[in-house]
Amino acid sequence: MELNSLEYVKLIAWIAAFKHRVILNKTQMQKLLFMCYGQALAMEGKPLFADDTPKAWPFGPVFPRSYKRYEEMMPSDLSPEEKNRFAQNIPILQMIARTVAEYCHVSATRLSDWSHSKGSPWWNTVFDPQDGSAWNREIPLPRIKTYFQNENWRVGI
Repeated sequence: MELNSLEYVKLIAWIAAFKHRVILNKTQMQKLLFMCYGQALAMEGKPLFADDTPKAWPFGPVFPRSYKRYEEMMPSDLSPEEKNRFAQNIPILQMIARTVAEYCHVSATRLSDWSHSKGSPWWNTVFDPQDGSAWNREIPLPRIKTYFQNENWRVGI
């Protein structure tokens, strides 16, 4: 059974809180989730999860389902069953752990600035010359994949 966006949100929140002592706010969570989603797409050629797609919102890419459900609080511990499910794909689990370690201390403002940078999937979706500017448009998977295949996507700290 495939993991869903809320399960990955729980994992990211758990790693941030229990490994790095950080409670992520909604913006930080969305940017870290987008980074993980994009890297997984670049690594495996398919999205990290299928139940939520990133949309271009004013503060950057947002997964609406997880945005609405995420609460900025100490996450519950992962159950042994959850840990086993995440361990089914070790390369993805390691990528998520590295991403959270590297970016969980970066402010929401800096992460939003990164997501708004010219050439980012969000930028190219919001300012698409063929479609015109519009909010809440789905960010196309090929844009995300191409962006994260290039090592230059990383946030400068």
